[in-house]
Amino acid sequence: MSKITVHMTKEALYDFLLYHAYSKFSGFLINILGFAVIFLGVFSFAAGKTGAAGVVLYLAAALIFIGYTPMQLKMRAKKQIRINPEYNGPVEYIFSEEEGITARWESGGRQVGWAEVTRAVVAPKTIGVYYGKEQALIFPKQDFGEEFLPVYQMIVRHLAANSAPKEADPEEKGTKESAL
Repeated sequence: MSKITVHMTKEALYDFLLYHAYSKFSGFLINILGFAVIFLGVFSFAAGKTGAAGVVLYLAAALIFIGYTPMQLKMRAKKQIRINPEYNGPVEYIFSEEEGITARWESGGRQVGWAEVTRAVVAPKTIGVYYGKEQALIFPKQDFGEEFLPVYQMIVRHLAANSAPKEADPEEKGTKESAL
């Protein structure tokens, strides 16, 4: 069993939200669209199809495409730190081989069993452990201290166990063979 106390920061939450947004295909497409608009503006200017004002408009549109998501995520992280009880105070996380991950904070708690954990991601400043399509426990790396390696290994072991093919029940297997 390992314990850590997490003090979520805007920067750590922003780091995870950025990773989450840009690890999806839609995040990649937004950047491609922004750079395509830049290319189109420069190409149009070079071909004489637009003037300096047109290029400025193309560049402004590209800046909006490329910059909107990070700005929105920065504001979302700031708001979540303020309103979410799991982020605006210290949270004690207990990692247990048998029970999974238990979170306790001043006004509540949460239990996530290893069977619910679907994947884990490592961003530059955080580790996210997903237990639903859009639900994750987020841990700033700095809060792990000496517990980083034991906790990380525990998460990897349980993810491997969750993804391993399940063997058929021996009784079930015998019934199927005898029916043939």
